[in-house]
Amino acid sequence: MDKMLNGQVTLITGATSGMGEAVARLFASEGAAVIIGGRSVGKGESLAAEINATGGTARYYGALDVTSVPSNEETVAKTLAEFGKIDILCAFAGKTFDGDGLDEKTSYDKTIEANLTGTYNTVFAVVPHMKERRSGKIVICSSNGAFNPTTPAYSYHMAKAGCESLTVNLAMELAPLGIRVNCIKPGPIRTSFWDELASGDELENLLDGIARHEVPMGRIGTADDIAGPTLFLCSELSSYITGLCLYVGGGIGQVYSHAQSFILGKTPTGGK
Repeated sequence: MDKMLNGQVTLITGATSGMGEAVARLFASEGAAVIIGGRSVGKGESLAAEINATGGTARYYGALDVTSVPSNEETVAKTLAEFGKIDILCAFAGKTFDGDGLDEKTSYDKTIEANLTGTYNTVFAVVPHMKERRSGKIVICSSNGAFNPTTPAYSYHMAKAGCESLTVNLAMELAPLGIRVNCIKPGPIRTSFWDELASGDELENLLDGIARHEVPMGRIGTADDIAGPTLFLCSELSSYITGLCLYVGGGIGQVYSHAQSFILGKTPTGGK
């Protein structure tokens, strides 16, 4: 069987860690030329070197700051100069500032800028090229918490809700041009995201509690759990899907969790 993304040029933001990194690795293994977007120069260079050394194709053109319009435009320009096209955009860049010790106003502004404005900037640096080619696939990363929060995180969840609105508006406009736009809504995924909230035993206890009480499948997800569905949405297997906001969270957002079931007086099979 041919690799699913042979010859496809893919720009992935947030690719120097977590879910974006897992997507970059999987896409490269499926034949895509991967453009690694991220601010960590050391990680970007080492990931590109690793993928190239194992027979894949990857580039890191230097630090990409999605909150900067010129930075996005520079990465897109370098990609087009070398490869002549961008077939796929995966927008995974995002961050919470809850553990940074910032005042409320600064934290709010930075969260909206990193998670919503940054996604908007990246998308509209790429979309004109895709319109010109009348071809393309875009996946935007939201969060289960945007519309199904397990705990309040106002600015972060507001930003992610905006990403879902961006998804469906883009999908409506771009569908006649042969461009598909979909959204991944991760549940709790074990990445450095959680380092802003806790560490050590406190973090492990937090994740264990979430897995046992909020996730119907009973475990915390991995970055690879997100990479697979992203590949599906960027492959021809999903050629008739656009405007979809897909929960990927072990059942969160789609079925009752164990804790919700108890609250509703519905004990899960085998539960105590």
